[in-house]
Amino acid sequence: MAKRNNYDVEDFLLNESFIEWILNDSEKEAIFWNAWITQHPGCLPAVNTAKKTLIALHVKSARHLTDTEIDLIINQLQKRTQQASKVNKLKLLSKNPVSLAIAAITIILISVGYIFFKQYKSAFDTDYLTIYLKQQQNNTKVSMLVKLADGSSVILKPEASISYPNRFSGKNREVSLNGEAFFEVRKDADHPFLVHTGDWITRVVGTSFTIKACNKTKAFKVIVNTGKVLVYNNSPNLDTDLSIKKTAKQVFIMPNQEAAYSTTQKGLVKDNLATPLLLSADPSKELFTFHETPLNKVITNIERAYNVNITYNEKQMGGCPLTASLGDEHLLEKLDLICKALDAHYFINEGQISIQGTGCNNK
Repeated sequence: MAKRNNYDVEDFLLNESFIEWILNDSEKEAIFWNAWITQHPGCLPAVNTAKKTLIALHVKSARHLTDTEIDLIINQLQKRTQQASKVNKLKLLSKNPVSLAIAAITIILISVGYIFFKQYKSAFDTDYLTIYLKQQQNNTKVSMLVKLADGSSVILKPEASISYPNRFSGKNREVSLNGEAFFEVRKDADHPFLVHTGDWITRVVGTSFTIKACNKTKAFKVIVNTGKVLVYNNSPNLDTDLSIKKTAKQVFIMPNQEAAYSTTQKGLVKDNLATPLLLSADPSKELFTFHETPLNKVITNIERAYNVNITYNEKQMGGCPLTASLGDEHLLEKLDLICKALDAHYFINEGQISIQGTGCNNK
């Protein structure tokens, strides 16, 4: 971008490099824009607004809204348009070619938005525009823990990224992933959990599984630890209630099974794992059954199973004994129970887990 002191939202919406970064998750553009934002921290509000605008216009349909909901969304757009039109008129009066282009594109976007909501009935609820969509990119060399609003957790592997709302609203709980991540999903039969990865959707109610996906290479694999997972092609022929037609490419996966996309067969290939996963039912119960077990060994087992790093004062807390059976609990539940037993607490800072407490010798 040309060097200036101030930038408007429109500057980013009209920038091809910015669009490529947001919509196509371009690694090259991400490096540039992350560095640019660091050098221009005052532009962050405009950058975030532009991000949300692009994502809102690019969203894929997942369910139907009622006519009332659509009208409410359109009313919100019209109110914002009326407020913005005064500014656009001033720009038009300036007879600046760039301003004229921005105003024209603004009108086009509003028109497209109206048709989009009226014809295709977007997946978002009426208050979508007030829901902030977060994006977490793991640029470190270690796994990061991401806690979702419904209590589900995601262990994001290096170089992976995930987009998710600060709260779930509507029929489904939906996130988007690029890279590798391990999910532990809270059970909620009324609100299925959907993971979007390129051409594929992974649908669960409450279970644990790993997804390995790369938008650039089209590589895709799902590995199930517990529960039952449905993976299917993101086809427009699918019904909105997610009932699968015979022509759709889809597969159910059970614990200790995996499904990977085969370029030769042009579809998913399911297979059984040769060795049960540590976090599948039986190995997990054995691994997480403790009787007067020192905390340092408990933490070691958790780190090994989840591939995470947990920091704590080992000298002060490492020898504290723990008796518990934690095989059926998710990672966050395990941490809660351990901390309650030791009168400690845990917190997540930039994706890393830390436990703090006085230690068992100080009680």
